[in-house]
This record gives sequence, structure tokens and C-alpha cells, in this order.
Amino acid sequence: MKILWSLSRILVFVCLLNYGSAFPLFGQMVPPRPAQAGPSGPGGAPGTGPSSRMTPTGLHETGGSIASDVYSNSIYGFSIKIPPGWVVLPSREPKVATQDAALLKAAQISRPLLVITENAPLKKSNQRKNIQIIATRMRAASGPTAAQDYLAYSQKTVKEKGMDVEYLGDPQEVTVNGQTLWKLASNEPSNGVVQHVEQYVITRESILLQFFLVSPDEAGLKQLEPSIQSLEFKATAPKTVTKGSAKKTKAKPPSNSKTQSSDSKPQ
Repeated sequence: MKILWSLSRILVFVCLLNYGSAFPLFGQMVPPRPAQAGPSGPGGAPGTGPSSRMTPTGLHETGGSIASDVYSNSIYGFSIKIPPGWVVLPSREPKVATQDAALLKAAQISRPLLVITENAPLKKSNQRKNIQIIATRMRAASGPTAAQDYLAYSQKTVKEKGMDVEYLGDPQEVTVNGQTLWKLASNEPSNGVVQHVEQYVITRESILLQFFLVSPDEAGLKQLEPSIQSLEFKATAPKTVTKGSAKKTKAKPPSNSKTQSSDSKPQ
């Protein structure tokens, strides 16, 4: 089953993000594109019917779980509603036919967390709406403009490399449940069908999260917007002093006081 729309693009994006020098965080990265979600033909591979064998989704391996049409991730601390009845595709680590050390390392630091597609077995994969979530660990903690810079640099790099992606306008700042994300729309041909994509990016410390809404038509994108509007993040827990360290801190003053009284004692 073909998971990624263009695996080479994703790996080049991530590789440049972590090993280049144009931006401190992104380097010469070419940003990841969404995956080609689903089999290449109706009901599975071309000429075959639906498979009866159940394949593990692998969601738990990346901290994911689904309950009552809500996807939650305990590692990255967020939840998002998903359309009812949709199918989760197995999450697989990218396999790269290359000896390039940088690309191989890039494949290990970018992880697909969720690839979910509408349950429409009579449609080809590029005719189905889908939602994809990708997490990338960056070289350093992100700054306040990291998500915006990432998308702006994505546009620049895609244009320079002549990739077949049409970005529609500039990145836009959006607020979802109190969190600031940056949004960028694009069109990308896929086997004769133009895929309409909305990409939402947010950075949290050294993690860059991308949420892709993908549809073969613009009307389908509007139907997916309630999902991104449901996105919620857990509040980052403040750092607290442990009981052990607190006891040590409290124990110091009496010790100093005792020393001082001993020094001041007449000889």
C-alpha cells in the first residue's frame, strides 16, 4: 500500500530543514508534502478486491489513540476530531532507497502520526478526502515565528526546485482554540487529479507539527475544516521543584546559621 504522496519530497524537505543553513531551524529544508493516502485502486491494489486481513494501524507506537471519533496523542499532547466512519491507514516509517546519510537520518526524525481517509472503496486513492498529521523534531527549540518562517521558506524552496506544487497566496495566521497556527493552501497534481491541500503548522518547543487536509475538490476541503477547528492542545506543565530539592534548599539556612554561631563563639 502506497502511504506517501511523494516520499522523496518529504525526505528532502526534512533533510534540508535539519542540515542546511538558510535558517537556524530549517536550514535548506524542502517541506514535507502530504501522503498519497490509500491503495492505488478501488478496494485495494489495481484489479483486486478489498482485503479481509486486518492490518495493525500502529497508532499506539507514536502515542496515538482514537475514541468516539477523536484522535488523541499522548506524546505530542493534542487531540482532534475526525470524520465518523473514516479508515485509519497503517502508519509506517519511511523506507528510503538511498545511501545518502542525511536523507536516511531525515527519515528517522519525521514521523507520520496519522493518515486517515474517507471510507469510499469504490473511489481511487486520489479521489478520496484525507487528513494527515506529521511530526518533525527540529535541531533546536523553535522561536515565535518558526511556523511562519517554515511555510515561507517552503514556498521559496519549492519554486527554486521547480516542484509541481502551486501555492495559493502567502501563509496566514489563524487561531484555533487559543493556539496560533499558520495556514497555507496549495494545489498539487496526482495521477491526473488536482489535489487541493490546506496545510496547518504549529511549533511546540523543538517539535514541528503539520496537519494536512486533502481533497480532490474545494468543496471537500470545506467539509474538513470542522476537524482542524476542533484541534486542542494540552497546556504545557510548568516546571516545579521536587520535594527532595525543596528539602535540600530548606536545609541550607540552618546549616549556615549554625556555622556562623560557631565562628562567633568566644575562644
